[in-house]
Amino acid sequence: MLDNQNNAIRLVIAGYEINNWDNASVDSAIDTPSEGWSFSLFSKDDLTIPDEIKSGAKIQAFYGDELILTSIADAVEEGCDRSGYALKISGRDLVGQLIDCSVPIFNGRQINLEELINKYVLSGDLSNLFHDVRIQNNSWLKNKVSVEPGESLWDAIVKAAQVTGQHVWLEPDGTLVVGDPFANAYQVKTSLQLHKRSNTNNVLDAKYTEDISNVFSDIKILSQDGKGQHILSGISASTQYTHKRLKIISMSDVETKAEADTAIQKIEKDNNLQAYAMTANVVGWSIDNKVWSTGWHLNFQSNRLVRATAKWAVTGRTLTLSRSNGKQTLLKLNRQGDWAQPLLYKDPQAKTTKKAVVKKGAKK
Repeated sequence: MLDNQNNAIRLVIAGYEINNWDNASVDSAIDTPSEGWSFSLFSKDDLTIPDEIKSGAKIQAFYGDELILTSIADAVEEGCDRSGYALKISGRDLVGQLIDCSVPIFNGRQINLEELINKYVLSGDLSNLFHDVRIQNNSWLKNKVSVEPGESLWDAIVKAAQVTGQHVWLEPDGTLVVGDPFANAYQVKTSLQLHKRSNTNNVLDAKYTEDISNVFSDIKILSQDGKGQHILSGISASTQYTHKRLKIISMSDVETKAEADTAIQKIEKDNNLQAYAMTANVVGWSIDNKVWSTGWHLNFQSNRLVRATAKWAVTGRTLTLSRSNGKQTLLKLNRQGDWAQPLLYKDPQAKTTKKAVVKKGAKK
């Protein structure tokens, strides 16, 4: 059985709990920061909500006893007509606060990830929101990046994490994680199935997309530096095309063959990540007694979408509730192994200009 339908959807806001929602949506995606959420209800009788339930209030959402979201309410909407009263509470996850707020730096300066997080997140204006940061790999942690006046905290954190070659995401409890979202992927024990005439199906509907318009048989990295243009690295792969497709990419910040090799592998994986994708709708919000989450691996089996029968990675999921469909989860899936960590970020090098030299005795 996919899900315990009796689990209550509980929103705790400003110390009050509301659990009689009619509609809900909670997004999460590895490649999209600050995903949105909303909860709404309708009552035939007018409701009076406490003054503490307002925009800007802290919220936690639970499915049963499992925490699925920690956030701030961006908006609280009330409405009424002859038929009754409506309430809607919505917002974005805590990354929204990092996107909205700037690093309090008024002169451009160099800073590393550790200092950025400790000084401006855990000990700064947002310290009452973020209580923990987990970094999987401390290598290169002292490397610095330039932070410019007005730059958002999120952009600065992402850039500083890229110096270490790592991705940044948010856990449901509000923990900021720096690392590889698939480093310790949970393998879903229950296979997803969508067969014709079968009573074992646990998928409502699915769509498989194969778009190889950005896939190439040959990719080459072209360095563009003071020494001129030359090929630093190249890779060849078999494709579904019957002809060769060459892509030459100019990267001015790539200086060595090792950097070019890493860049070209990242480009190939990113192209494959976009080329092979799938979405699946399942009943309920949980599987294996866990709420669906990104960063998981699963098996999909079907005699209808034969090419989609494969191992997939969960890169996005949307939990939904509606009066007509009950609880459902929309899964965004990409092939296992196609995710690639960010390339090591390099600050743009300032261009140097040659100073004019006036020879002694020359006319000015």
